[in-house]
Amino acid sequence: METIRYSVKDGVGRLVLNRPHRGNAFNRQMLNELGALLREISQDDDLRVLVITGEGKHFCAGGDLNWMRDMGKAPYEENYSDALTLYDTYRALEDVPVPVLSLVKGAVRGGGMGIVAISDIVVAAEGSTFSFSEVKIGVVPSVVSSFALRRIGFSAARRLFLTGEVFGPEMAREIGLVDEVVPAEDLEEVGEKFVREILKNAPRAVRRTKELLRLYRPFYGEPFRHITAHLLAMTRAGEEAQEGIEAFLSKRDPYWRR
Repeated sequence: METIRYSVKDGVGRLVLNRPHRGNAFNRQMLNELGALLREISQDDDLRVLVITGEGKHFCAGGDLNWMRDMGKAPYEENYSDALTLYDTYRALEDVPVPVLSLVKGAVRGGGMGIVAISDIVVAAEGSTFSFSEVKIGVVPSVVSSFALRRIGFSAARRLFLTGEVFGPEMAREIGLVDEVVPAEDLEEVGEKFVREILKNAPRAVRRTKELLRLYRPFYGEPFRHITAHLLAMTRAGEEAQEGIEAFLSKRDPYWRR
């Protein structure tokens, strides 16, 4: 694996997003590697908890814009299939049968918000920032929406999806996106505290509780999978997305901000 690292010790798995030069933004390779790993570890009966973090300064900057630009120019069938891969990666994370704990630092943008939203427990460092930034570059937070809405609810999603505003960890805690906000130097220590609490519990009972929680998932199922993938494929192939992505990569304003 090139874009992620995984290790496991005493029932605790640690997944590190490993594209620090791109803010740990994901591309097709990362999605493929993540999906394969998540499906594999879901078969590990000895796993008790999964911890996710990012290498370097940031947690996850969302989708790699070079990849998104290429997909926007690809034939619809390839673009749509790629969007389904994103949805299926999120679903594979949601289907991990043990508690998922994310330790967040730096920037979380766009699709990276989906990883945070799917996690069972989220600890964020002071100074971390969050944004459903898709509309800033002419894209729609489509695939991420059905996962994020389960975390933050419809009211918060209306504001944050439409404005694309950047907000801090305190607001993230207020809307339920994160559970704890701690000094950056305490992030790992607080994460260890949650791991210890989980390891005190009966392993099978924890796994069955995850199964129970899955019964209550709203915004879930094949219709959401296909509709949200279609929306992503259509919007990133559109004129606004191509302009927004090119403008960002060129470090200029898109035409609608002039």
